[in-house]
Amino acid sequence: MAFYLRKSVKIGPVRFNLSKSGIGTSVGVKGFRVGVRPNGRSYLHAGRYGLYYRQELGGGGRTRTNDTPPPREKEIVHSSHPDAVQYNSASSQELTSRSRKELISNLNDSYKGLRLDYLCGCFSIILSIVLFNKNNTTGITATIIGVLATFAVAVWESKRRTVTITYEFEGGNGESFKKLISAFNNLASNSNVWALIDSRNVHGSHESKLNAGASNLISRSDVQVGEGKPPWVNTNIDVPVMKARQQTLYMLPDGILVYDSKGVGFVEYDDVSIYDNTTRFIEERPPRDAKVVDRTWKHPNKNGGPDRRFKDNCEIPICLYGELKIQSNSGMFFFLMTSKHDSPSNFKREFSNMLK
Repeated sequence: MAFYLRKSVKIGPVRFNLSKSGIGTSVGVKGFRVGVRPNGRSYLHAGRYGLYYRQELGGGGRTRTNDTPPPREKEIVHSSHPDAVQYNSASSQELTSRSRKELISNLNDSYKGLRLDYLCGCFSIILSIVLFNKNNTTGITATIIGVLATFAVAVWESKRRTVTITYEFEGGNGESFKKLISAFNNLASNSNVWALIDSRNVHGSHESKLNAGASNLISRSDVQVGEGKPPWVNTNIDVPVMKARQQTLYMLPDGILVYDSKGVGFVEYDDVSIYDNTTRFIEERPPRDAKVVDRTWKHPNKNGGPDRRFKDNCEIPICLYGELKIQSNSGMFFFLMTSKHDSPSNFKREFSNMLK
């Protein structure tokens, strides 16, 4: 059973919702509120006495680590070590496609443009607070008008910003897209998928002893794999989505939309290369689907046995993980690690079949 803590702070007609995801706000009266979540998505909530209505006003995608070879890698807390090899991808603005120039321009205007409904909402909140201090009736009236105005502007903004993309599958195009979905379903079936941030070699026997005998230290972050639709895009299909390292990839039937803080980019599938491999990785708490191939000591001696000088010296599993590189000639680059060692090879096979 999962538990979470949520707290609301109310100042006049404005409610601030505090959670682990950040701070969200809402404004309105009992039975009718317009709010903005911490991720920037806005919504309308209305109703009382058991009957309620909720409408999303702005969107993003859903989104749903002796005689055998020494373990190569162990996780470390990310640090900018001078010897570390960085695994960085080009920004969305560097990932451009001439054939999609107009589409990308429209999507960037929608994604990065000034939100007029936010301006209207902020102005309404400030005005309501000022009027509440003078007169409650006037403040309530201003709040209701502000909520209605914000809702109207939000609806108008949604229609103005939304880009419609419709797909009609003919011939083998539908089968190709099914193979793409199958490839990402395989990736999503892993208990854990990580994106590698950087890696560096271990320096000396002392550092190796402190890191369970690893020869290589890496920094990594979690990857989310699911399905959804790109922000401000109205399309007749849900597409595979992968969120890694501050970038979100939407796998459309005809290419990859790349979203980050700078905007939107596009990568053609013909420009994408896939590489797969396996690696031995020291993991204190292996995922349930990981294959444990060996064990080592938390602080080993040179001969592989435990160093008795350390009181907390316990055995640690060594897992066989998969490695998957997704990159393009235009600069997109993701170095992924999967808890299932055969997942990258399966992904590569399905992806290659999609391109045939």
